[in-house]
Amino acid sequence: MADKQKFIDSAQRNIKKKLLPRAIKDLQKVVEIDPRDIRYRQRLAELLVKENRTAEAFEQYETVAKYFATNGFYLKGIAIYKQMQRLDPSQVGIFTRLAELNEKQGLIGNALAELRQLVAYYEKNQMLADAIKTLEKMRDLDPTNLNVQVKLIEIHLTHGHQTEGLVELERVIAQLEAKQEYDKVLRLYKMFLPHFETNDTLQRKLAQTLFLKGDVERAIELLKTLLQDQPQDSEILQLLARAYAQRQDHENARLTYSQLLKLDPDDLDLRQALVQSYFNENRLEKALAELEDWKEAFLRGNRLDFLTECYERLHQDLPQNQQVILTLDSIYEITGEGDKLLKISATEPDFSRHQPEILTEHETLSDALLGTIDPDEDLYIVERNARQQGGDFPSALELEPVDETADADKEEILELDLSDDPLGLGADNDGLNLDLDLDAAPASRDVSADLEEAEFYLQQGLFDEAEKVCRGILVDYPDHPEVSEKLSLIAAQRGSSQTQGETSVELQDLAAELRDNDFSDFDAETPATELPSAATSEAAASFFADVDLDDLGADELFADEPQAANKKVFRTDVDEQIAADDMESHYNLGIAYREMGLLDDAIAEFAKVKRRSNRYVDCQTLTGLCFLDKGDTDRAEQSYKAALASEALGKDQELSLYYDLGTLYQESGRPQDALASFRMVSEQDANFRDLVSRIAGLQKLLGSATDDTPADAAGGKNRISFL
Repeated sequence: MADKQKFIDSAQRNIKKKLLPRAIKDLQKVVEIDPRDIRYRQRLAELLVKENRTAEAFEQYETVAKYFATNGFYLKGIAIYKQMQRLDPSQVGIFTRLAELNEKQGLIGNALAELRQLVAYYEKNQMLADAIKTLEKMRDLDPTNLNVQVKLIEIHLTHGHQTEGLVELERVIAQLEAKQEYDKVLRLYKMFLPHFETNDTLQRKLAQTLFLKGDVERAIELLKTLLQDQPQDSEILQLLARAYAQRQDHENARLTYSQLLKLDPDDLDLRQALVQSYFNENRLEKALAELEDWKEAFLRGNRLDFLTECYERLHQDLPQNQQVILTLDSIYEITGEGDKLLKISATEPDFSRHQPEILTEHETLSDALLGTIDPDEDLYIVERNARQQGGDFPSALELEPVDETADADKEEILELDLSDDPLGLGADNDGLNLDLDLDAAPASRDVSADLEEAEFYLQQGLFDEAEKVCRGILVDYPDHPEVSEKLSLIAAQRGSSQTQGETSVELQDLAAELRDNDFSDFDAETPATELPSAATSEAAASFFADVDLDDLGADELFADEPQAANKKVFRTDVDEQIAADDMESHYNLGIAYREMGLLDDAIAEFAKVKRRSNRYVDCQTLTGLCFLDKGDTDRAEQSYKAALASEALGKDQELSLYYDLGTLYQESGRPQDALASFRMVSEQDANFRDLVSRIAGLQKLLGSATDDTPADAAGGKNRISFL
């Protein structure tokens, strides 16, 4: 160890004499004697750098960096690797090591910044697999980082990986939809829909996003476009019906719900929506008829609240309608709202209400409303059967007993005609062909419902489908006037559409509009195949810059102007992530960078901390020192002034800053400003550091022997009046 100290002393003497080659040899001996002494190995690397022996310095630094990283001194390890990165930017592995150490230290923003350098390098050198792997690492580090995921999608798609790109796209869209960030979702569709021109699912989701965002008109037009190829698609029809309802286009909403019920007649949600559409159109009789036909199904479907609401509204608008009164009466019996039942009875004194029978233990309250629903029991019939037979009936709720003896009598007197010629054809027709012409009487069809279907198709611009429905009606009813009128209307609208041409691209084919715009300029413009230094390369620094999805406005979303050629649409949200990082680690890292001479990196770290912590004054002071180390006195002065103007400035910090500012002025050849700044300190602490000797020296320089020199004092005060 005595030899070690001898070489250390010799190295220090040679450094003072600026005999760096000799000092290097001394330190090499020290390292040979004690390889674990990291301090002198690091000092050796620094001297090798000064002698431009980069390869040797790099080797020594790597040993030091690995030691720090292995032993948990992550900040020191980061500083060493950063110095190595300066020495040889082409060493790609350093970016990976820096990312790992930043991640371990909790500096996720810094880790992402290092990894994006790798993406730039890999993409520039056509190393696709490595670029994708790095982006996936970035995504895992910060799952909420939208722009990283966008870049990953873009790389997949530009290299023909459609399946992988679609998976990533659907993943990020799902995340944004969960947060209801529909502007960003639309932006993604605008970027990537051109890669999936035939993907029907994405276009449906686009229409749904437009609807959820509130852009109902565009949603409807896109859905109508999709309906051209799939007029019976229930998913498209349901979304279209919701869009019409949102637009308060009640007629089209009703027509669409009617069309959906043709596909699924038992869907109570659709049936309920149809009833609501009738109410919205104020077609109360139609709403009542629909409710009467389906009230049993609504009750079995646990929709008593809906029935109550509907019949209460009907009673308000149709107070004399016996069907409404009796149904509402039975609803209140089921719900136990006797007070309401009495009110209704009081308002209808002339109406003899059906008195419900006492329920047995085998009956339920719903029997009072629906009657027995057991198909094996035929003791009662519901009002609907009576209405279909054309007889009189008190209400849809009243159950009518069947006269079993009458039925028995009818059965007894039923006789068969056993005559030899029951058809009256005569004996001479033995060989007559008795085939019946079943087509002679057309099967009954609901022409009104068919016409509604044709009207729905017509409203959506589906002229062929509308005409097909009308032609089908004419087969059974050749001279039906309404059908003929509808066909004339279809022909007129079809001709008008062909004459005027297609509607605007924006309205008729929104997906095509999105495909027409180019939003795929994601290329990183690195100037060379080697990966540049993170601190010096503007291209690397702006690799993900310029367009942030968080700043996207709704008006910009479907802008017709193409993007500028040099416009980037991808950057990492490093600044956002830094807000969640450990600010104390950034602060300490800045100090480590300054000690290593990495002044730009130190300034960058202090800039992060001062915006998001209570270390604003400290960071501004250290930033000023970094600028002084760089020889930039103007910016150093600005940093000191900013610190002095802070509301968080403490007394001790204020004295130190005035002292440092005075030192800056003195070394910059501004003695009057320096003297004024030092006097600000002297007024509060006359014994601060070497203040007395500095003031005396400046007074002597300026030709003043006393502290009360007016010119100096006033001049200095005026020069720093901003304080």
